[in-house]
Amino acid sequence: MKTNTLAALVTGMLGASSVLAVPTLQLDIDGGTYVGGTEESTVTTTSSFDLWALGKTTEVDIANDYYLSIALLPQSQNIGDPANLGNVTVNGIALSTLLGDSEYGTPPVESVSNGGELGPHGIYDTYYYQLAFSFNGLPTIPSYNTQDGSAGPAGEELYKQVFQIDASSLAAGYGLHFDLYTYGETNGNRTAITDFAPFSHDAAYCIERNCEPVDVSEPSTLALFGIGLMGLVALRRRAKNIAISS
Repeated sequence: MKTNTLAALVTGMLGASSVLAVPTLQLDIDGGTYVGGTEESTVTTTSSFDLWALGKTTEVDIANDYYLSIALLPQSQNIGDPANLGNVTVNGIALSTLLGDSEYGTPPVESVSNGGELGPHGIYDTYYYQLAFSFNGLPTIPSYNTQDGSAGPAGEELYKQVFQIDASSLAAGYGLHFDLYTYGETNGNRTAITDFAPFSHDAAYCIERNCEPVDVSEPSTLALFGIGLMGLVALRRRAKNIAISS
């Protein structure tokens, strides 16, 4: 057997075993369907749903903030009047217009010194929100892998944060993509994205289950220079006080 063939087989076996491992961070959707292929996400086509942020109790740091990114699908830049995109609520709190307090690009909102951004993985650059929360004090559930539904090791548990998402007032043709991550800090400065839900364990709300882009008319570019971050900062502070659902 050729060495390169053997190496490929070993790599394949290692990759297969890693898929079955339960990551530190995962996203899941109550009633969602896991879509493989190029999408590799838990997807729902229902506009109102419970999004679950899951973290291993033995590996997440309950003293840290974790971040949920809510991004606009498909990738959008020339969106015209933001009010035309409608509204999304999280745990009953409106996100104003979808772009009113958002960022354009790739998460995170804050700059980090050496960790860069999340990989675009076909989603970014686009408009997104970033909501902060803590796993501290959350209920736990038996561990499982959102990718195939398989149970984790005996005795392993996951923290579970529930975000009630209502996108029923989102403009026709648009969807949402969700990512989960956290930062490392040194002397109070964020230095890197230290952990994130693998791109095979993120989630989305899509018009079609395969999340193929839908043709959406995008009016002429709106000058967004006047849109600041004050609303986003206020929203993130309120997000920490959102009631936790189990």
